[in-house]
Amino acid sequence: MMSVKLKLHRLGRTYAAPIPESVRVGDFIYTSSIYPVDECGHAITVDERLGAVGPPLISAQTRHCLESLKRILEAQQSSLDRVLKADVHLADASDFYEFKLVWREYFPIDPPARATMEVGQCFPIPHVRLNLDVVALAGDSTFKRQVLRDPSGPDPLEAEWASAAVHAGHFVFCSAFTASDFKSGLAVGKLPAYPNYGNDAEMQAEYVYTRLDRVLATAGTSLASAVEKRLYEPDLLTFHDVDKVGIRYMPMPPPRSSIGVKGLIVPGAHFVASLTVLVPDENHTKEGSRKGINWHPSKKVNFTPTIKAGQWRFFAGNFSSPDFMGVVAAPAGLPYHLSDIEVQTRCTMELLREQMEANETDWAHCHHVRVFLLDVQRNYRGFIRVWREYFPNPDQTPTLCLVPATALMYPGPIVEINPTCVAR
Repeated sequence: MMSVKLKLHRLGRTYAAPIPESVRVGDFIYTSSIYPVDECGHAITVDERLGAVGPPLISAQTRHCLESLKRILEAQQSSLDRVLKADVHLADASDFYEFKLVWREYFPIDPPARATMEVGQCFPIPHVRLNLDVVALAGDSTFKRQVLRDPSGPDPLEAEWASAAVHAGHFVFCSAFTASDFKSGLAVGKLPAYPNYGNDAEMQAEYVYTRLDRVLATAGTSLASAVEKRLYEPDLLTFHDVDKVGIRYMPMPPPRSSIGVKGLIVPGAHFVASLTVLVPDENHTKEGSRKGINWHPSKKVNFTPTIKAGQWRFFAGNFSSPDFMGVVAAPAGLPYHLSDIEVQTRCTMELLREQMEANETDWAHCHHVRVFLLDVQRNYRGFIRVWREYFPNPDQTPTLCLVPATALMYPGPIVEINPTCVAR
């Protein structure tokens, strides 16, 4: 049976950049980053004269973001109860509890999966305490939204107010939980009396991936069918320990971005893994591809550059290195004459263009781009200038989701770009 051609339907424009508020592709709706700003682009504030009597700033800003999300989904004939997963970036992890109280108001039952992390006070708009983006099910989709639970592990609901995963159609969207027991903190780690036995990062990875496999089994799939992976770590020096555990669960590793962030919402957690997993059928099988890239190491770099699943195309995060041996950048000796972020962004977009075209797609068929950016205050304007070069018509761009990062996997890059597309 032939699959139906997936078409992109873009709606609205954001205040922060020349990008759509949302893009519908097939049965799914993707949003750009949503910021708590008013119609002038200024951050939502509270009356500070009220002090502790008034609402916390994070509550007011979370509420504004969720009202914006509600409006965006309604414009696409969808609704909040169709949200499958959200990515939430907080300026400060200590804001999480007040954020969660508002989140629970808007998702009172069967909340979506969620990835939540601390990125610091480094958004492109001053005084913003969070941004978020979501993937939701279209209102007229016949796919069933099914919340998945861990059949034998602890329930995350009270602590996180997020479901372990949500299944819709061909995909499962997984929460990016730490290795927590959701009651007292981390569930695994070296015993204090035996500090030289074991490895905390490895133990946490085993716990997280074992739990995810139990959850995925309830939808008839497993981590072996993962098609998209984003690792967030406060210290990328733990990356190797986490990664060598992951390859045992995902022998054909999914495309990946590995990003340093300021922190996670459980003290001592070394990582979270944000995953999209395929539920295979006759039209959707996981196929790896190395087409369109100049060089890819075959060992010890556990990611696949491109995964195809039916008409879907998932790409690894890319940066301005054509051969993984060096970074294309502005000359270090002329730091004020050229724009390093523009040089790196332009090179990365071209490398991705070549990879896309070798895998039956292109930027015109890209519906979602996640951008990991160092020093957002310095680099955001330059990134957007290059974005406009590639997408001069704002009505023909993918959604754009910005994640402020503290580090990327290699020294030198200051931006990593992670697109998802459909075949031409």
